[in-house]
Amino acid sequence: MNREASRIRRLSIAFTILAFLVLGYLAFGCSDKLGVEKENRPPNVWLSSAPPEGSMSSYTIQMFWGGWDPDGEIAYYEYAITDNDTGYFNPADTVGSDKWHRVYSNDSTFTFSADVLADSSVLGGPLRPVPFIRSHTFFIRAVDEKGKASENPAYRSFTARTLSPDVDILIPVYSGQTPALLPPITRFYWEARDYVDDTRTSQDPDSVRWILLSIKPFGNSYERTLDYIRKNPTADEWSDWNWYRAPLDTGQFWITPPLEFGSYMFAVQAKDEAGAVTPVFDERRNARRVIISKRTTGPYLRLRNSFVGTLKSSTETTVFTIIDMPAAVPLQFEFSASAASYGGIVAGYRYGWDITDLSQDDQWAIGWTPFNCDNCRAFSDTRTYYYGTHTFHVEAIDNSGYKSRINVKINIVPFTMERNLLIVDDYKEEEILCGLALTKGAMPCDDEHDAFWVRMMQNLEDFDPISDMQEVSTDHPLPIFKLAQYRSVIWNAYGGYSRVLHKLPFLYDVIKFIPKDPQITVIGKVQPNLVALFMAAGGHILICGEQPMTQAINNQFMPNERYPFIFQFELLGDQDGDYANQVDNPVGDQSFAFQDMCLDVLDIAYTGWNVLRRPGSDENGCGVTHQRLVRHIEDGLRECLPIDPKFPLLQLRPEVGEVGRFYAPDARGLNDEMYNPPYFIRCGSLRLEPRDCFEPIYGHGCIDGISAIYNAPNAAWTSVFANVIPDIPGGVGARSATWGFEPVFFDTTAVREAVEVILFDEWKLPQK
Repeated sequence: MNREASRIRRLSIAFTILAFLVLGYLAFGCSDKLGVEKENRPPNVWLSSAPPEGSMSSYTIQMFWGGWDPDGEIAYYEYAITDNDTGYFNPADTVGSDKWHRVYSNDSTFTFSADVLADSSVLGGPLRPVPFIRSHTFFIRAVDEKGKASENPAYRSFTARTLSPDVDILIPVYSGQTPALLPPITRFYWEARDYVDDTRTSQDPDSVRWILLSIKPFGNSYERTLDYIRKNPTADEWSDWNWYRAPLDTGQFWITPPLEFGSYMFAVQAKDEAGAVTPVFDERRNARRVIISKRTTGPYLRLRNSFVGTLKSSTETTVFTIIDMPAAVPLQFEFSASAASYGGIVAGYRYGWDITDLSQDDQWAIGWTPFNCDNCRAFSDTRTYYYGTHTFHVEAIDNSGYKSRINVKINIVPFTMERNLLIVDDYKEEEILCGLALTKGAMPCDDEHDAFWVRMMQNLEDFDPISDMQEVSTDHPLPIFKLAQYRSVIWNAYGGYSRVLHKLPFLYDVIKFIPKDPQITVIGKVQPNLVALFMAAGGHILICGEQPMTQAINNQFMPNERYPFIFQFELLGDQDGDYANQVDNPVGDQSFAFQDMCLDVLDIAYTGWNVLRRPGSDENGCGVTHQRLVRHIEDGLRECLPIDPKFPLLQLRPEVGEVGRFYAPDARGLNDEMYNPPYFIRCGSLRLEPRDCFEPIYGHGCIDGISAIYNAPNAAWTSVFANVIPDIPGGVGARSATWGFEPVFFDTTAVREAVEVILFDEWKLPQK
């Protein structure tokens, strides 16, 4: 009984407590009769992660926040973002339910606008990524289950920053102040980039827009038209913003409706996701001058032959380019075409020889044939002619049926080679002061120079100084008909990397680099590379003189070349050591120095530091300053050291190099050229070791025997055409040579012995 009473007593106490709790809840929580309902208190909120107050930040930010409701639960959060046009928060920007946006998580990533140009001074400069900014204030508040919001939202003010996107118009290409000629329906192409935090990383922009305006309402002025575009970003003529990655890439090109003939200015802008817009209109990049015309032009057609250079045309011209070519030299032409400048597509090409009626399709050797790609190269078949005049024609056609044509007339010149040797005197002595006696050996006069070469030929049969020595200059070139009479040539030139243009020898006009993509159209008679033609016809040549092979460098493209110089990659001015973009198509692989003379690298022993190649980075490794010293006395050429054992040692003549003379041991040495020097066989990833067709003859001899340039080759054979036997009685195949020094300054007996090794041992000329 006692246990049961105790259990009942415990249950009674429990029920009593429960009753009190229920009554308390009814009295204070629910019943108006029993008490007043308790007021719902607002939740608290805080920002746990956000940019520091007043800081500059990226325009994409992940925010974190938290909250607590003292008398319930938080149902969700609301945020508001203000764009502080004045740079400060305006309370009115958060008034109204439309300003607040609901979010249920405790974090989110936001993209803030940054559409105000930070520095307006950049508007007058070139197009480049520049900062855009925008001041913002971010608010966050918590809302409880009864809809009560935080009385004091958490907030943070900061400035979002981005870099403006940039745009490059790809088609039509930039051609300076010259407008692009386009058809009435044309296509513009461009490429845009959006730089986020720096220029090292980029992404696609959000959108692009474009404008095309006739310049007629603006006084027919391109400048005024572009100024209107700059100052009127909301002009009606602007297109809508188009998504950059729209289907079929329509955000990266625009096909115009039919346009009226006339002159126009075209421009394009990009916008990123933060609202920053390309701020500058730069005619080199995102603006173009164009002329809409009844187009008579076709694709840009290029025709190349290694002896002649490159010809170009964009019309169905009937004009002939005329060239003189030796008989029996195989002829082949390389050609390519592009219609990218006006948005077209090259549909195909055709070519033919000796066509009498260009309108007759059956007279073309090859009918319409498609290129594999834009600017791809194609080749004609090879023809060999022995006499007469012949023609070559090539055409390209685009997808609209517009054509371009190049016509070449080839005069075949028989190379009779009945004479033994021609000396080409391309050595223009200084007119004011000359004479080895008067100048202490610094400069010979013309009669001394001529007498030297006559003495060199004293053992050559049938050499006549009157007919077999030819003075040439840029004003008095060497006719191919004169050259055709000889089986061998010594070309003595007074060149030099630092000589002004009007003092360069005629050799410069003959062997200077002609780029594969020419700057001007050649019409009429073309000056071919006589030296290369002569060698290809089976002739043999020795090029020598004052820095003769520097003449292979075209001053138009390389006004300030640095040495050592790499012929295969640097003839258009690129000397940064990075040639990855030329792996498949080097600029100089068809140049005379590289292709015919087998020279990879040219250096100069020069008594001044300024022509040295600057030290390269570890990546490209093209600097040689620490290996290749240039010193006034120690490194100048004083003697030529035989590398080929058939040749004698060459030393300076007494009247040139003895004590008190211009090239005395305590004064200076000669400037000379060095070919494929062993201290420059590597440039970054390039291996520049000499090819098999390069065979050294002499090495550079200077006072300092431990100098890096000591014994570097300064004379060499080239065997590129060694197996070509001319079609003449007694014709022989033999090597040609280049000497990178002027022979007149050396001991005449030794020089004659060296010259005779070439004349008699190699070229097999008749000896007295």
